[in-house]
Amino acid sequence: MIWKCSNCGYNIDGPAPPEQCPSCNEKCHFVDVSCYIPDCGGSGGGTQDERLTRVPEDTRGKP
Repeated sequence: MIWKCSNCGYNIDGPAPPEQCPSCNEKCHFVDVSCYIPDCGGSGGGTQDERLTRVPEDTRGKP
């Protein structure tokens, strides 16, 4: 599974999310961004669903 940190957006691959994000070193909420549909390549087999990981153009660089 691929987990995305809700604080900094860091992605980590593993069976469960870590207690603390290795990137921002905060205790964050992690979201499962694994792909589960054929359109993005799999059933949770190590690919991420780009619809869940991309940042919309109008929010880049804004707090």
